[in-house]
Amino acid sequence: MEVNFRAIWSTLSPSNRLFLLFFCGVSFYTLWVSFRAVLGLRGFKKEKGNTAPSLSGLRLHNLRKRLANLRQLHLFALYLLWFCIVINLPTAFDVMGLYKTYPLGPILQKLAFFFYYYAPIFLAFVLLHSLQWFISARVEASLEESA
Repeated sequence: MEVNFRAIWSTLSPSNRLFLLFFCGVSFYTLWVSFRAVLGLRGFKKEKGNTAPSLSGLRLHNLRKRLANLRQLHLFALYLLWFCIVINLPTAFDVMGLYKTYPLGPILQKLAFFFYYYAPIFLAFVLLHSLQWFISARVEASLEESA
């Protein structure tokens, strides 16, 4: 099965295109912060006995704040997705005046496209949130160890 991304991109509304670009940015930022957090935790465990506890605790606290900000960014992106859904859902019913009978087929086809478009985005949200949740749990465990 081959996916034609250019055809999909051309069928998206401008708000869906902007959200998709924003979501790709959020995804890359999440992966980058998570990678940096794992490296920071690994470095913390290596230098645990070598440095002052206050300095390593400060690094972990800053890492914890960055992950909390990442949670807020995920929540904002989720709200923005719901806003895009609410904005684009009425476009499924734009065909009402074009047919003599009730146009159930075209309406269901547009609604099905929304389900096909938004389902992978929700799955990606679940994966990104799971990654962030796992990294946050590791940071919290390291903070409890250092205390």
